Amino acid sequence: MTRQFTKSLEIYRMLEDKFEHMFLRDIKIATQLAAYSNDTDNLFYFLEKGMKKGWTSKEIINMKILKNFMNDNRWKNLKANTDQFRKEFESSVNLQLRAEIKEMFNEDQKRAIRVALTPIKKWRDRYTNRKFVPNNRTQVRRINQIIDHHGYPGEKLIGDKSWATVIISHNEHDTIYNQLRPKLYSAFERGEISAIELAIIETWRIVVDTDRKEMGFIIWGDEITKTESIKGDSLRQSIGLRSIELNNKLIQTEKELDMKFYLSPFHGGLITIKE
Repeated sequence: MTRQFTKSLEIYRMLEDKFEHMFLRDIKIATQLAAYSNDTDNLFYFLEKGMKKGWTSKEIINMKILKNFMNDNRWKNLKANTDQFRKEFESSVNLQLRAEIKEMFNEDQKRAIRVALTPIKKWRDRYTNRKFVPNNRTQVRRINQIIDHHGYPGEKLIGDKSWATVIISHNEHDTIYNQLRPKLYSAFERGEISAIELAIIETWRIVVDTDRKEMGFIIWGDEITKTESIKGDSLRQSIGLRSIELNNKLIQTEKELDMKFYLSPFHGGLITIKE
């Protein structure tokens, strides 16, 4: 296992050298692999890279696998430079757009919670159609404009991977997605949005548009048919996302080693294929 992790770390270092932007989730994984392998040079290398991308010392300290390294002088030096790393992070992203997208996300969440907590279907549908949907469509059109002028407002541009993804995922039965979809794939090719974020958006769209008859990239389903698994793996392969089989193996490895690999979100369990 350690030898495999050593090879993986070599790949992460190669990717970090090759690409302009390395997603924070990958840096976090590399950090954990280095900790498990007791490779302290790579451990503190990736910790510093992560802190410069917004990884907070509080989040780092709370990771169980990193506890044994907190007395190392290299960690103490990193922690002492927290403010400087934060400044570097903020200088690397568009703070104005970050504030705008965060405000949009907060508004989206307030309305989504209102929908979820409205018990009577008639009232829930009325609020959804009168308030939630118009607000979401306005927000998604604004994101469409931002992509045209600045690129995708994700981790690379604003330092957050999920705010825009959630907003777009809430966009249902709207013609704007026909314009947005090719731009999302172009952003993916430019390294502005990760494979898993793209898969989340696309899967939600597929599930809604087909009235749950199709499962897309298999992000939410915990039990699927063989046909769905074949379609899902084909879609995953098209954007370089790990197969369902490999995803299941990594979930088991996560649990065995008490790590977090940031796999397919939400249910966090194995994807069972019904024969």
